[in-house]
Amino acid sequence: WVLIFGWFLAFCAGGVNAICFRAFGRFVSHATGATTSIALGIEGYADGRHGWTEPDDAIKLLSCFLGGCFACGLLVDKNSVHFGGKALYGAALVGNAMLLLIAVLVYDAFGDGLASSCLAATACGLQNAMCTSHFGAVVRT
Repeated sequence: WVLIFGWFLAFCAGGVNAICFRAFGRFVSHATGATTSIALGIEGYADGRHGWTEPDDAIKLLSCFLGGCFACGLLVDKNSVHFGGKALYGAALVGNAMLLLIAVLVYDAFGDGLASSCLAATACGLQNAMCTSHFGAVVRT
């Protein structure tokens, strides 16, 4: 069941990433893409090809992803690799769903793709850290 659950969460993260790229033009489910965007944005800014907006947006996305990871650290006890007890995996999953729902509502209400992307990146960071905590870094989403 662990592999099925891990596969399902990885599938969900990929879906969120694809939807956010199509809707907002940004990838949100991993830190490496945001880090690469930061580096390329800084390089393009230094060469005068564009303004500071490109690396700034990537920095915001990476910060939100890491914020989601941090939130997981507050919810899930690092020494608890099981359901129940102090580990609040259910709260982390509900928080993940709420963040994604709020991302959609923000985009519908304000048309702000960056804010929606940041909320989705926070949800992805939360899920990523939750899976890493639960599965001992064997399954990554």
